[in-house]
Amino acid sequence: MVWSHYLVIYDIRDERRLRKVAKVMEMYAIRVQKSVFEMDATENILMNMRGEVARKMEEEDYVVYFKICEKDWQKREKYGKKVYVPEVKDFEIL
Repeated sequence: MVWSHYLVIYDIRDERRLRKVAKVMEMYAIRVQKSVFEMDATENILMNMRGEVARKMEEEDYVVYFKICEKDWQKREKYGKKVYVPEVKDFEIL
């Protein structure tokens, strides 16, 4: 099982759909801005989230999933008063 890092952004035109999509995203990812999420997921988890999100969207909406390699993920810098710092894992349970 391979875990990868993702940055997910969206633009949902209708407020009701936006709330529904955001609720799904919050089950899988960490919100870092109003329409931006970070997540660590396997391909299966990502596909589940994408399917749930897609069922709530209309043609005018969009979501973009960026897969970020470990090297670039470690380079990210966050500034501000409310900065989420992910848990650093020294090991992985398989």
